[in-house]
Amino acid sequence: MAILGLLAILGLVAMPDPVVEHCPLVRDGPLIKHAVPSATCPAVLTHDSPACTRKKPVGMTETSTYFTAANPSDWSAMVEKVLKGASADSLARRDEDGLVTHAFYPATGDDADAAPLLPASPASRLTGGWDICQPLAHGSSNDDILDVLASGATALSLADTDPQTISARLQSVVLSAITIGFEGGFGAADDHANRYSDLYVALLRCGESGEDAPEDMRPEDVQIDLGIDPFAGSGHRARITTGLGLVHQAAPTHRLMRVDGWARHNQGLTAAQELGFILAGMAEILREGVASGAEVTSVASHMSARVALTGDMFEAIAKCRAMRSLHAGMLAACGVSRSDMPALYLQGFGGLRMMSVLDAEVNMLRTTTALLGGAIGGADALAGFGHDLLTGETPASMRLVRMTQAMMIAESQLATTLDPAAGAPFIEQRSDDLAAASWAAFQDIERGGGLLAALADGVIDDLATRAADDRETAIRSGQTDLVGVTLQPRGETVPPVLPAFGHLRRPAAPVEALRRSVSQQSPRILLLRGPADTAGAQEKMARRWLDVAGMQAVMLAHDDDAAIATARPDGIITCGLDESDVMGTAMGSVRMVAADALATSDDKLGLLASLLPEGGSA
Repeated sequence: MAILGLLAILGLVAMPDPVVEHCPLVRDGPLIKHAVPSATCPAVLTHDSPACTRKKPVGMTETSTYFTAANPSDWSAMVEKVLKGASADSLARRDEDGLVTHAFYPATGDDADAAPLLPASPASRLTGGWDICQPLAHGSSNDDILDVLASGATALSLADTDPQTISARLQSVVLSAITIGFEGGFGAADDHANRYSDLYVALLRCGESGEDAPEDMRPEDVQIDLGIDPFAGSGHRARITTGLGLVHQAAPTHRLMRVDGWARHNQGLTAAQELGFILAGMAEILREGVASGAEVTSVASHMSARVALTGDMFEAIAKCRAMRSLHAGMLAACGVSRSDMPALYLQGFGGLRMMSVLDAEVNMLRTTTALLGGAIGGADALAGFGHDLLTGETPASMRLVRMTQAMMIAESQLATTLDPAAGAPFIEQRSDDLAAASWAAFQDIERGGGLLAALADGVIDDLATRAADDRETAIRSGQTDLVGVTLQPRGETVPPVLPAFGHLRRPAAPVEALRRSVSQQSPRILLLRGPADTAGAQEKMARRWLDVAGMQAVMLAHDDDAAIATARPDGIITCGLDESDVMGTAMGSVRMVAADALATSDDKLGLLASLLPEGGSA
């Protein structure tokens, strides 16, 4: 929200007054729609708003008025001066896929001429924005559905897939005004084919017979994402057959099979591995389709992809753009011409592994940044989750995520430009690098026999585990920080995480576990300060990590034996002391840790856990 407000203050986005109109998604209910500037007053701020009397018309000032012309050599000279002889390459960093981010990306002719990567329906994007998708858990009622549609949602993702109850749950919903989707986990029952087919038929009947349905409504007027997922769990080849069996009767607006990279992201895959997973899944579906006699374009037009969006906005932008490039590249390799190439319906869901129960309000910033990246990156549908998801998502937090997106569309006008990041040297290079790394990950899966074989052999699980282990190591060693977790932690009680999210490999989880152990045991920790010049810096570092662990420590002089004995500590951290200084201070089984050892440890959380009287989880 702060990001959008800042952009508005700077004059980079328009902030029109919302207009409340009748909601087209349900029979009764308001919908906030963005205002359209008057035809006679083309300036951005010419509508009837009190703000107009205090603001000048928005316009871009020529930079030459204030700044002299700059060139890369001038920038390089300033960088060299600041770095004092160090190489500019020292500013570069690598991500977990090994992709390099440089400090400076010079503009090139190729970047300036880069064609935009368009969403599935460019015209709809410009007029109505992306689909604001609301995932709804098992047991959601008709009232729940009507409530979310009346407060921002324009798409649904339902966990309940019972064909017998779908009509009652969608009562009073105008299906032609929304996108209706399902989560494809029907379990391992043998009636998969019938269940999907029955659900599909029941949904079409809802659209045709609904009391609010237009008399001339056709099946293609309903946007359907059936969500058949052949690659959930250890993979289900039969689900591909099921999806292909519905292709011949599906309208062009009906997407039958989905390759879900978001779920594998939550399991631990890196960005490149996630996109490689999606590509490998699409390849499996296309191979099965061609083998059954279907056309590549026909099968491809009924597939969708779901990617995870993280708190790194630029990664989210690059991931969406790279996915579209990869999809087009795969179809081109299958012999599909650009004119015949079906568009990819791309869903961007906020990743769950970035969440934490520590300072949970920070999750709002993570989710907003992720959604902003997906919006700029051109996702066709976006979904986020409430900041309190891990402890029990509330209707208020869900609504906040929906309305954040509504503000992006209606007030910030983020949908009025297609692929706005196209041509930016960094974004173009990052998208290309990620696409290349993802294609390599896809080829690795193909060389092993395809995605279904990789799932059956545990290859994908192993990749996710290794990536998650590396991520946890970075948190434990202090190489990576998380706001509210290892940066600026608050001394708060750590609530339990719902069992449904216990399988997530969240980087914040080890810190949360340590904080719980500390809360249960309330250890007495001493900081012993010695005479060395480094004692002050070591104390500051030690206190920072004690705050991360939720430990309270008392500082004593290292030679005050009486005070130390009276304190009866469970653990001691020494600052500015060598081994000879602390020999006489050892008290039986009291665990002692040197601050310099803590500073250089690859497992700072484990070292702090060792100070607990009964041990602890970290």
